[in-house]
Amino acid sequence: MDAGLAGLIGALGGGLIGAAGASIAALIGFRGARYQVDRQTAATHEQWLRQIRRDLYVKFIADCRTCCNQMRDAVNDAGEVDTAGVQRWAEAAAAVTEAYRSMELEAPDPLVRLAERLRTMSGPDSSVREAARTGTTLSHQDNLRAEQQLITYYELVRLFVVACRESLQGEQPPDSFVPVTL
Repeated sequence: MDAGLAGLIGALGGGLIGAAGASIAALIGFRGARYQVDRQTAATHEQWLRQIRRDLYVKFIADCRTCCNQMRDAVNDAGEVDTAGVQRWAEAAAAVTEAYRSMELEAPDPLVRLAERLRTMSGPDSSVREAARTGTTLSHQDNLRAEQQLITYYELVRLFVVACRESLQGEQPPDSFVPVTL
């Protein structure tokens, strides 16, 4: 074999090896870019889901707090029932139920179970409805039960807020904050 043919074969072999190396490098680059795009897409999707859940949580918590306020205002310490207050309480409970329907679809199971407990506790019980209908005062036992319902409901709302925060962040909230005064 003469030197010219050997040089040609060497150049052809080197070209093939170079092309194969470039192809492999391009494939590695493509896979890296594809991985990055997939990760970015997943992160964007997670952020989108987190935003949807956050909006649902805010609405549900706001409705629960409104219900809690109506619960507190409907029955005073003496067991006297405000008929209009009970009606507002029932309307607030209906808003909690409506917000719960969205929670069922989007929230994780532990939050749905806690939201279900809040939903079932949100409305006035039969003794409060009856006292509002007839214009009578609650018995001492019924008044204590209404007061306990308020305390339990308030605590469940607090636990729900903590669970929502953990669901969205997975981190503890700051230990302190500076209140804004107007």
